[in-house]
Amino acid sequence: MTAQTLLYCVGATKAGTSWLYRVLHDHPECKLRDVKEAHYWDTMGPKMQANQTAAFDRRIAEFTMMQVRAEVNGNTARAENLALQIDELARLRDVIAASRSDDAAYWEWLSRDAEGAKLIADMTPSYALVNGDMLKRMLALRPVTKVVYLIRDPLARLWSHVRMTVTRSDDDSDASFDERSNAVLASVIREGAQKHITKRGDYAAVIEKLRRIVPASDLMIEFAENLFTAEGWARMCRFLGITDLGVDQTRKVHEGNRARLHEDLAVEAVRFLKDQYEWVAKHVAPLPQEWQANLARVRA
Repeated sequence: MTAQTLLYCVGATKAGTSWLYRVLHDHPECKLRDVKEAHYWDTMGPKMQANQTAAFDRRIAEFTMMQVRAEVNGNTARAENLALQIDELARLRDVIAASRSDDAAYWEWLSRDAEGAKLIADMTPSYALVNGDMLKRMLALRPVTKVVYLIRDPLARLWSHVRMTVTRSDDDSDASFDERSNAVLASVIREGAQKHITKRGDYAAVIEKLRRIVPASDLMIEFAENLFTAEGWARMCRFLGITDLGVDQTRKVHEGNRARLHEDLAVEAVRFLKDQYEWVAKHVAPLPQEWQANLARVRA
């Protein structure tokens, strides 16, 4: 019997990982947990374990309240679905909180009820930031392990990440969402604020690390823009060893709140990101049309 493939999708943040998760979750040859991001490999050490455990506890409490409301409203199907998600989160929370002397409990959680599946996956974008030794430990867990790293037009990814950050912030100012989003982007590119945002989009650093450690046959760097095409999806299925059943290329997942990006700020942001554009063009593949169009803003 062929060994199951373990897939890590390690990002990039806001580059199509939620779309890929949903498509693989619904694929009959794959087994993905109802929790997209396990945050196992990026929470080693007591402090990080405690922080992630607390985050899962908050989500469990939130889902429990939603379950109660669903039951009160007579929405039995939703209440049952939430109960399953709560159980999934509670099991993962216990794995996160436990000793990490080995990774057996993590694999047991990830692969539960996965008999017959060709592919099991953990889709946690922040794994792109783990160090080389941790990446080696991830790869050593199973005999067949593959890594996917999605890259999206740098300006589009940055703007999406900024909007997500603003949406999640506790800012109670009178400024509009558009105004706050443009202000945060300006602080990122002019003042170096919120370095976690730009770190998640440092394609060059992540790809160089992945290429040093992951065997070339087990690593796929894919443009998010290409993934949404029939050809791109077929290429992904071949890499993962699953049947190409087609996908809904118009399906949107976690698109986020919209905001108008000021044109002058967009040009400034592309100039800030220019090294990423040029590095990818030189070291990965010719740039998709959207990348070229944005890069042209600073070459005109």
